[in-house]
Amino acid sequence: MNKDEKRKELERMLKKCPEILTPAKVVRWSPFGKNKVYELLRSGELRSFCYQGGYIISKDDLIEYLAEHSDDDAGRTFKRGGGND
Repeated sequence: MNKDEKRKELERMLKKCPEILTPAKVVRWSPFGKNKVYELLRSGELRSFCYQGGYIISKDDLIEYLAEHSDDDAGRTFKRGGGND
């Protein structure tokens, strides 16, 4: 699966996801836990904006990060709910 196919699949999976996310919502809509989300935000790997002392993440930036960092060979799947159940 190429990057464009991954992106389209992620867009389909996250179609009900809000366009603007807080870190807590990123945890809910991605396979990452709270600590990993904040690590990605602090390092700048996951693009964000600071607003009134907090992070704001766009859905497009989350999808872009997930598409770039998914690993098909390992059988990794993305599920809503903050983990790979």
